[in-house]
Amino acid sequence: MLRLRMPKIAIFYKLVIVLLLVIAPLYGISMYLNQQGESSVRSEISGSMQSRVHFYIQSLVVELDRIQRLQREFINDDDLQKLSVAGPVMSDLERTEAMIRLQKRLLLVQNSSNYIDSANAYVPGLGKVLNSNDIYVTANQDRLGQLIGASQLHLSLVPLADELFICQQYPDTPDQDSLIFFLYLELSKRAIQQELTQFMSFNGEQAILFGSGFEWSITTDDNAERTEALKTIAKSSIDGAAPGMNAFTYDKQRYILTLEHSAAVDMTLLIYTPEKNALGPIQKYNTWFWVLSLSSVLIVFVFSYWIYRWIHRPLKQLVRSFRKVEKGNLDVKLTLNSNDEFEYLYAQFNSMLSQLKILIEEVYEEKIHSQKAELKQLQAQINPHFLYNTFFILNQMVKLEDYPKLKPFTKHLGNYFKFITRDASDDVPLREELEFARAYLEIQKIRFEDRIAVQVDELPDMIAGVLVPRLTLQPIIENSYKYGLEEVGGSGRLNVRFLLAADQLVIEIADNGKGMSDEELWNLNRRLNDPPPHIESTGIINVHKRLRLKYGPGSGVKASIDGKLGGLKISLYIPVKENNP
Repeated sequence: MLRLRMPKIAIFYKLVIVLLLVIAPLYGISMYLNQQGESSVRSEISGSMQSRVHFYIQSLVVELDRIQRLQREFINDDDLQKLSVAGPVMSDLERTEAMIRLQKRLLLVQNSSNYIDSANAYVPGLGKVLNSNDIYVTANQDRLGQLIGASQLHLSLVPLADELFICQQYPDTPDQDSLIFFLYLELSKRAIQQELTQFMSFNGEQAILFGSGFEWSITTDDNAERTEALKTIAKSSIDGAAPGMNAFTYDKQRYILTLEHSAAVDMTLLIYTPEKNALGPIQKYNTWFWVLSLSSVLIVFVFSYWIYRWIHRPLKQLVRSFRKVEKGNLDVKLTLNSNDEFEYLYAQFNSMLSQLKILIEEVYEEKIHSQKAELKQLQAQINPHFLYNTFFILNQMVKLEDYPKLKPFTKHLGNYFKFITRDASDDVPLREELEFARAYLEIQKIRFEDRIAVQVDELPDMIAGVLVPRLTLQPIIENSYKYGLEEVGGSGRLNVRFLLAADQLVIEIADNGKGMSDEELWNLNRRLNDPPPHIESTGIINVHKRLRLKYGPGSGVKASIDGKLGGLKISLYIPVKENNP
């Protein structure tokens, strides 16, 4: 009997249906909340508080700047200058008339602003203070000393006890003995407090005006404890704060605070009001907010479950299968009882693995044979090259009849070729490869006698068995002799070092020959990184190709200038994690 199959439903349509289920209730509730104007109410309240704070503090800055300019104009007052400099030698009539005129001008300054409680001028030469309310009073030296000392801090507003002053001394020097006169205006905190009260809009709204570090403050709040607590809370958020509306809690009641700092007079104005008074119309929307939140959580949970069941779980199974294939496991088969696109993907995945197995069986052996053939071809390029050089040296020694050296030379040469021809292995342990190199070095030692000193580090036992391609060290050493040491006098040096770090063997072959210029070194490394694929190569490039072909990226040869010897340094990088027996 034929099994009844469900009609296929594409994943796309499933997602569309679920998305509509998520959006529809959220959209309906959001529309309802937007219609009630929550955003507009908050914006209006915030804007109103910010604009009032900004307007008042800017008005206060302008007024205080005007008062300071009036005070500075007194520096050039003729009567003040005369009383300060020539007061003791003036006649009583002249001194009295000058003081009366000066007192009238001080009174004009006081009456010019509601913020000024009194205008004063202290004349040290007379030891008296001219006041806008009293013509001539005896100076309180202790109080004046504190006020003069505080004014030298160059504060816009100088606090003293429970009073607030705008000060100006002449001349403006820290030495009080050179003081000619001292002007100070006492500000009316009461007038400023009344002005702040007129800016309050909401029921229960309060304001605090304070200087840097709360050295002085003017508040409209009668609750001193709450004022101090709110000042402390606000102080922690003033540094770097930008104008805006913030909320905080005090005594189980939430407040909305808006503040602005004026750098011109170094003072800050903050207005705070109970949240329930300012945002009362919005509170009724909280219930709808929680309904929206709970509905969203429920819908997201259901949606997540559907996504997990229809998409995440099949995809996860598919990803796990791909990872098994990456590790070489081709015996993977996916099954899924579904009527959507995943059923097609699983079927194609299984079909792909079947085809892949067939292709691997057909191509694998061919690839191995091709790789071995290329290794043989690259390796074969070295042997004739060395053979030419050794027989050329032998010919030279025969011509020179240097028979004492011929015997060890031919012995080392025979041992060297014995190493090469005794088996057909492409790879040899590093200890044997080093023996090849030592035989070559002995041959070169006979050739150059004592002109070149060779130092070969002891080969560590832990890397002695690492397999390396045959003829890896000798071509590099031969290159050092040919291009670096042949023209050196009797002070030639050649060092061979073995380093092991991070599962990688580094063999460094360095000499003190002529080295290379920066351009030549750059060109050599460029050819090593991107060697021509079809051009015959010997020496360094040949070794680099064979290492890359055997070990892949991360291996190979790199050229640089040796920091100690000053000549060329060739570094061979060979991974040993999988090759160390």
